[in-house]
Amino acid sequence: SQLEGPIKEAGIDVLFTAIADAPTKVSVPFVLYALDLRQFEEDYLRRHRGGAGVLKRAKAICTQAASIVAPSEFVRKRHLALLDTPLNKVTVAPLGVEEIFAQPQAPIVEKPYFLTVGNTRDFKNIARMLEAFKLLEAECPKHNLVVVGHPCEGEPENWGPRVIRIDSCPANYLASVYQHCDVYIQPSLYEGSGVTVLEAMKAGAPVATSRTGGIEEVAGTIPFFFNAESTASIVAAIRWALEEAPDKRQERLRQGRKIADEYTWDRTAWKILAAFKSI
Repeated sequence: SQLEGPIKEAGIDVLFTAIADAPTKVSVPFVLYALDLRQFEEDYLRRHRGGAGVLKRAKAICTQAASIVAPSEFVRKRHLALLDTPLNKVTVAPLGVEEIFAQPQAPIVEKPYFLTVGNTRDFKNIARMLEAFKLLEAECPKHNLVVVGHPCEGEPENWGPRVIRIDSCPANYLASVYQHCDVYIQPSLYEGSGVTVLEAMKAGAPVATSRTGGIEEVAGTIPFFFNAESTASIVAAIRWALEEAPDKRQERLRQGRKIADEYTWDRTAWKILAAFKSI
């Protein structure tokens, strides 16, 4: 109700809002944005109080929305499965990747190291990644693990002596840690967009990742895939990435950059505008 005054004063035609912040009633058409739908998945709702009410409200908001924007076909299909949203109501607008990830940056972390990027949410599978890193200790005695992302509920009490923890950093520093890592590891159990995998590919980093959510959709066959629920599978994929023949490695990295170059913020903007124009 507090939005009505500003909407009228500003002459707003369309409201663009995340599902979590969307009003149940508003006088102008609105377009919803959903980076992922993790908060509406059954296991998440079961662990949080009032989950049934949250789901009911989200369904009502999606019904009222003029259009919905999602970052991947995966999220688009989850809209249908979880929120009963018709597929033709959802526009897929994949996230863009900044050009700075392709621009050479000086190293800021001593090599060699593995890298993972993302806030330490409970679904990021941090515990298994640390187990995999420990199993590789004898084979990679000089490697550290660099973890970039804001601390969240999945943050362990003790990372161990060989983990370099960075809460946040400027884009050029992030580009640097991508470019100089031996392997970028994405062990997540749930991913709406797969954008960090694209960033790593843009930076020319070998990628070992799960097939979760939108990752395989955007990255194709470029990464070394593993089963995120198996520590042994994670270890095997990292080994595969480290041991790949140099010529095959360079061709994989070249193809990865080519794919990542297609994901621009201009493309994202035009897709979002298409959702507005559908009203």
